[in-house]
Amino acid sequence: MTTRDLLLEVGTEEIPARMVAGGAADLLSLTTAALAEAGLAPASGTTVFTPRRLAVLLAGVPEAQADREEVAYGPPVSAAFGPDGQPTKAALGFARSQGVDAADLLRLPGPKGGDVVAVRRQVKGRPTADVLAALLPATLARLAFPKSMRWNGNTGPFVRPVHWICCLFGGDVIPFEFCGVASGRAMRGHRFLFPDPVDVATPDAYRGVLAARGVVGTPEERLALIRAAMDAAEQEHGFRFVRVESVLQEVANLVESPVFGIGRFDADFLRLPREVLVSAMGSHLRFFAVEGADGRLVNAFGVVSNTAARDMAVVIRGNERVLAARLYDARFFHQHDLKAGIDAMAARLPERLFLKGAGDMAEKAVRVAALSARIADAAGLGADVNGHARRTAALCKADLMSSVVGEFPDLQGVMGTYYARAQGGPEEVAVAIAEHYLPRFAGDALPAGAAGAVVAVADRVDSIATCFDVGAIPSGSRDPLALRRQAIGLLKILVARAWPAVTVKSLFEGACKDAAALDAVLAFVGERFHGILTTDHDVPSDFANALLARYADVRPAELVAMAGALRDFAKGTEGFRDFLDSVFKRVGNILKQADDKLPGWRDAAAAEGLLETDADHSARLAVDLERNVEAARLAALGAYHHARESGAYGELLSALYSFKDPLARFFGTGRDGVPVLIEEDPSKRLARVAVLARVFALFDWFADFSRISTR
Repeated sequence: MTTRDLLLEVGTEEIPARMVAGGAADLLSLTTAALAEAGLAPASGTTVFTPRRLAVLLAGVPEAQADREEVAYGPPVSAAFGPDGQPTKAALGFARSQGVDAADLLRLPGPKGGDVVAVRRQVKGRPTADVLAALLPATLARLAFPKSMRWNGNTGPFVRPVHWICCLFGGDVIPFEFCGVASGRAMRGHRFLFPDPVDVATPDAYRGVLAARGVVGTPEERLALIRAAMDAAEQEHGFRFVRVESVLQEVANLVESPVFGIGRFDADFLRLPREVLVSAMGSHLRFFAVEGADGRLVNAFGVVSNTAARDMAVVIRGNERVLAARLYDARFFHQHDLKAGIDAMAARLPERLFLKGAGDMAEKAVRVAALSARIADAAGLGADVNGHARRTAALCKADLMSSVVGEFPDLQGVMGTYYARAQGGPEEVAVAIAEHYLPRFAGDALPAGAAGAVVAVADRVDSIATCFDVGAIPSGSRDPLALRRQAIGLLKILVARAWPAVTVKSLFEGACKDAAALDAVLAFVGERFHGILTTDHDVPSDFANALLARYADVRPAELVAMAGALRDFAKGTEGFRDFLDSVFKRVGNILKQADDKLPGWRDAAAAEGLLETDADHSARLAVDLERNVEAARLAALGAYHHARESGAYGELLSALYSFKDPLARFFGTGRDGVPVLIEEDPSKRLARVAVLARVFALFDWFADFSRISTR
């Protein structure tokens, strides 16, 4: 069957940069899916999008639907015909609804079983142009955006008002209407350079028409032009731009034809903190700060314009005035904050709510300070770090009350560092104020200082515990306070720091209101730890499950080391998974059966000293198969103690694997093995259960090996 290409372009008012890429991707996926459902799947598809247009180009769309057979199923045969073989009212009604005589009804197996009457007919495929005329407006109506609008009374909703629709199937226009606009052949180029409509002959000609009309159709092309212009400017002037990737991506979706320029500002503004200047330029105005060879900012900026004006100097001067106004405000706010001082800001924290039902930011600061002191003591960090951590906790949220952070929210923590330095005091505290927000995202740096790390952990522990206490628990995709990210950051700091005596459970025991909340928090954090082990450390999922069964009482750094040792030992030891599944798990299963069938056996064994792991109990064992297991256990004791003391987990796993043959022979097959629970002599039975309990005790603390699967 012959095919054609399809072009669909919707021209609008300027779409916000954060919505345009997603809107184009959704348009492509929805259109492709709708065509496939109609039996018209395209061979390939691409998007073209700018602030003023969302477009898809689909190649290889069939010119018509294929002919097909349709079967309409009716009532069961038993209900369609009477005892005399004549059609009933049910059969007559079904035949009439299908436009056939009852004599033409077929008897076929029904879709739900049993024979039914049916009508089979051949349906000729519709021309694609006819299908598209109904399919495309319905597809556009399904596009969803974070925010949509209505206009001209009640037209819409759509992301922005629609001005034109260009829709071509090959060289033919597909006629339809959407949001009050009829489709046609015309589209528009750059708003200012080529404002008049222009016809497009075919989808193949579309990109050429765009380029001729001043539009760069893809963000990759626009970004490449911007980067090339920045590279050329750096070569010419000998400086370099502060290239914030998120700003670059946003700017590429703010323009249709990027034009790069360089502006200047009063050098006196360089007295402002670097971060204020970069934020004022980048986050607020989408400008690019400039630094010299020494890494210090200079009084210049890069700007991307959407118009190549006759006199670009006029455009640059306009942007310079906009930036100057912004920097005057920033300087005023900064000076006001310096006069007030960070302690005065901290005194105003009761004005800022932390969470409904969980108090204000001042109360949170008190909790974080208490947690910080407890963590520093448990980690053995000394009085200086303890004091710095408590002081940091008291001040770390203070800059939320500053004028600069009120204007530039992305600078929280950063400004607190500047204000703490300006007021005087330990540099460790000033640095820790900014560091307690780290890590802010995946791959971000961790706190470098001890005080910053302590407060970063305490702040996250308090946020997670408090939110769970008041029922603000993440659900599905909802996580308004980013508790998942906070839990991941908490674990990564703990892994990196490897503080002694600090476990996840010890952190949350004093922070959660009750045992139920503690259990919920530990499960929540454990899920995040599972992701860290499997993603960051390449640990198989079932190994992570086995280790996390014991994780709450194990230092996170130790657990990561245990996971790595288990991963590496399993990779390098043939049959290790099989051993765990077929032999070692059997030990645990027998002990569970003993608990069910022999209540009180553990107390009896303990009373006779049979659960003492460092003693040799061979004299109580009756046959060589039992004594061989005990001998293997005694040989493994050294590795057990070494692993508990120094983390030599590879040695421990080697010792575990050394039980492969002794345990296999112990269990044996048929009469060759040792009867454990069916032994009639109570003394022998107790001794045999006890030897398995002693073996299990050497390794059960390491992981719940029953969670490891054979594969």
